[in-house]
Amino acid sequence: MPKLSLPLNSAATIALLLVATGCSQTSLPKLNINNNANTRNVVANGQNPPSVCPPISPFTKGISKANSAATLAQTAQSQQDWDLVVLRWVQAIEGMQAVPQNSPKRAFAQKKVVEYLKALNLAQKKASSTPPSLPFASFNNQIFDEQLLLYLSYIATVGPPDVLIVGSSRALVGVDPRQLEGQLANQGKGNLKVFNFGINGATGQMVAFQLRQLLTTEQLPKLIIWADGVRSFNSGRVDRTYQNLASSPGYQMVMAGNRPTLPPTVPEVNQDCGAIPDSTISQTTTEKSETSANVANSSNTSEEWRIARVPFETSSNPEPSSPELLLLTQLTGTTTPQRLTLVKNAPDNSYSTVAIDANGFLPLESRFNPSTYYQTHPRVAGLYDGDYQPFSFSGPQWNALNSVRAFAMQQQVPLVLVNLPVSQNYLDWERSRREVQFEKLMRGQTGLTFIDMGRLWLNQNQYFADPSHLNRYGAAAVASFLASHPNISWPQK
Repeated sequence: MPKLSLPLNSAATIALLLVATGCSQTSLPKLNINNNANTRNVVANGQNPPSVCPPISPFTKGISKANSAATLAQTAQSQQDWDLVVLRWVQAIEGMQAVPQNSPKRAFAQKKVVEYLKALNLAQKKASSTPPSLPFASFNNQIFDEQLLLYLSYIATVGPPDVLIVGSSRALVGVDPRQLEGQLANQGKGNLKVFNFGINGATGQMVAFQLRQLLTTEQLPKLIIWADGVRSFNSGRVDRTYQNLASSPGYQMVMAGNRPTLPPTVPEVNQDCGAIPDSTISQTTTEKSETSANVANSSNTSEEWRIARVPFETSSNPEPSSPELLLLTQLTGTTTPQRLTLVKNAPDNSYSTVAIDANGFLPLESRFNPSTYYQTHPRVAGLYDGDYQPFSFSGPQWNALNSVRAFAMQQQVPLVLVNLPVSQNYLDWERSRREVQFEKLMRGQTGLTFIDMGRLWLNQNQYFADPSHLNRYGAAAVASFLASHPNISWPQK
C-alpha cells in the first residue's frame, strides 16, 4: 500500500499523541461518597466544585505512565494485555513531550521520549503476535471487521449517517466523507453526516450482504452512494472475497438472526486526576474486565486497543501489504473512535501517519507516476487480469445489484451508483470495452441514479495512487464533484 513516511520529530510526535490521547476528559477517579455529596452541594449552591485531584506535572505523569507500562509488561500475555501496555507508553511519551521548552527537565525528557518510543515499538510487536479480539464474530476479512466495528461505534457516538458510502477498496480510498460533508455545507445543502463503509475486495454480493442482511433498519442511512467500478460487477470471475465471507463465523451468526453489536455504553465522567491506580493485569476474564475499567484514568480514549494489519491489494494491483503495517485502533463506543497507523520503517527508523479516519476513509498520499510505478509493479493487461477474466454481466453480481436496488426502493432510501475514475494506464482495450458496456447497461436502469466518472480524469495522474485507486487528492475531487452534481437529491436536515 502506498505510504507517506516522515521522521517522527517533536512536532509530529506531539500531533500523533494528541490524536491518540485526546484531552483527558473521561477518566474514572476514585471518589468516595462524602466527596461526591459535597460536590453536589457546592454545585447546587451555584459555586464551582473544588478540584478533587492534586496538580501533577507532565514529567511526573510521564514517569508514572512509563512505570505502569513496564509493570504491566511483566505479566502481559494476551493481545488485550499488550494493547494496554501500548497505551501506557503512548501516554508516557505524551507526558514527556508536554514538558515546557524552558524547563530544566526538557533535555532529559526528550531523551526519555526516544527510550519510550523503543519500548512502544516492542509492545506493538508483542500486541500484533496474537489475533485481535472482536466484540462480535469475525467475517474473515480484516477490513470488514475493522470497518464494521468503526461503523457501530460511529452510530453509538453520533447516530446513523445521513449518507453511507459503500463499495470496494476503490470506495474506501476514493470518496472522502469529510470533504463531502464540507462541500455540501458550503453549498447550503445542510450539515450532513457521511460515513465510508468501503471494504477491501468488496463485490456486488458483499455490498448486498452489508445493506440487506448485516445492518438493521435503524442503522441504514438516508442516502446510499455505491462507489465502485466495472470489475465489482463481473459475475464471471471467482468471488473469493464473498466466499471467505460466506464461510465466516460472523456470516453464520447473521444468517441465524444474530447481528453484531457492541457492548453497552459505559457512563462518562469528567474529572481527571492522571494518577495510576494500584492494579495489575489479571489472568481471568472477569478480572481483566475490571482492570480495564479501573485504569481508565488519564485520557478520553478507551483502555481497549488493538493492533491490526491492513491489506491492500487486488489482482491488477498485486502489491503485498507490508508485514510491518500496524493499525492502532480505539474500541470505545462512547467517543468518536480515533485510528492511528504506526508503520516501522527499518532503514531510516521513520513512521507513517496514513490511517483510516473516524469516518471510515483511508487517505492515500502517494501520486501515481507511470514512469516509476512500473519499475516496481507488474503491468497487468485486462486480458490477463483475474478481476476481468472471464467476464460476464449476467450472474450473481448483477443479481446482487438488482437486489440492492429493490431493497433501497423498499426502504425508501435513494441509491446513487458512481462509476469511479481510472487512469489512462489502467484503461486498455479490454477494460475500455467493459466500461462502455457497463455504461450502456446502467443508463437503462430505474430505481437508482447512475453517475459515470470512469473516464473523467484519464490523464490526471495526480489524482491517483496507482492505476485504479485514487489518492486523497482524487478522493477530495470526487467529493466536490458529487456535492455539485444536479442529479443527486441530498437528504434534507
